Amino acid sequence: MDAPDKLLIIMFGAIGDIVRALPLASRIKGSWPNTRIDWAVEPRSKGVLESFPNVDRLVVFERGGGLKAYREFVSIIKAEEYPLVLDLQRHFKSGLTSYLTGASKRVGYNKKGSREFNHWFNNFHIPPVEKFSSKTKQLQLFADLLGLPEEKELDFGFKNRKLDSDSKILELLQSATGEGFVAMLTGSTWTSRFWPKEYYSELIEKFYSEKNKVSVLIGGPGEQVYNQSIQDLVKTPEAVINLTGKTSLNDLPGLFKEMDFAVGSDSGPMHIAAASDLPVISLWGATSPKRSAPWGSEHLVIASNLACSPCYKKDCPGLGTACMKGLRPERVLKAVDNL
Repeated sequence: MDAPDKLLIIMFGAIGDIVRALPLASRIKGSWPNTRIDWAVEPRSKGVLESFPNVDRLVVFERGGGLKAYREFVSIIKAEEYPLVLDLQRHFKSGLTSYLTGASKRVGYNKKGSREFNHWFNNFHIPPVEKFSSKTKQLQLFADLLGLPEEKELDFGFKNRKLDSDSKILELLQSATGEGFVAMLTGSTWTSRFWPKEYYSELIEKFYSEKNKVSVLIGGPGEQVYNQSIQDLVKTPEAVINLTGKTSLNDLPGLFKEMDFAVGSDSGPMHIAAASDLPVISLWGATSPKRSAPWGSEHLVIASNLACSPCYKKDCPGLGTACMKGLRPERVLKAVDNL
């Protein structure tokens, strides 16, 4: 396919999904440097893209504005007259948005891989994908369909990101007592993915007493109560730094450069950490690591072996998140020793 003057990527959604799509944009820009890449995104995830070098323009859909906001958003992208649209979302809304652009080439998932009749709205489709297969690799199939050459290494665009030398966060880390830091990625948009707070506090104590490493609690405003409860359980105050609600998505790649490794469940920050070349020990119960394991840290996966896992339920259906409770801290400590 010849390089167009511009194209639109549609990926509104979750932070982790957007992170896994970044190498696709990098691969496109590497082969088509003069093509303008626009990205349709919602406010909750735009922070991941704001400093990403291989996207030229963000088109933000203000989801909270309802139908009126959607109409305004569609009028903006329709006026651009994109010759090529890549629908990475595979749901009804993204498919409808792709169709409404009026682009002559609209690429999406095929019937097997799409949901909510998404495939009806696009006229080019990537090959079928297995349900439980790497989402990062799935998204590279869009570049294959465009005929772009393969790259030896995926470029997430985070490698050169650092905290500012005058950053208050950096100052706080420098004042800590320890020989390194562990990022604790405690939160998620699904309650079924949460690991018990008692397990986190136990790890924090052992990381400090046995390895002289300070744990850093990372999360958004939604995790403040949960992370405070973890901190309250830690008997050694200097063993933990609580940065919950004090970092933006844009801060995270630089922050992760200061960490030795990360521990956490399936979440957007988990994918940002892995994309920043930080080893991530990931914890899996409700969702599958076969589809979503952090890139480059697949060998550090700790997954439940319960028959009901993965269930893909946002809230555990009556079992008290037994899958996550079964992942004892000892397994994490063993993975750290292997590091």
